[in-house]
Amino acid sequence: MKQIQIRIFPNGEIEAETHGMTGKTCLQYISEIERLTDSVATDSEYTNDAKQTDNLLETVGEQEVTV
Repeated sequence: MKQIQIRIFPNGEIEAETHGMTGKTCLQYISEIERLTDSVATDSEYTNDAKQTDNLLETVGEQEVTV
């Protein structure tokens, strides 16, 4: 299930984190988060979920063949 968790701090800082997003698809949601919060993203990084998915996709292409 895809989710976006948004935190708004007392000083006005906004932090958002995606959950259930695979690979780089989370990047497609940055503009939606900016629209919802009337803000502009100044920093971003991949979550552990996205990193694990990218690693999985790289590993799936490898296969040992015994002749």
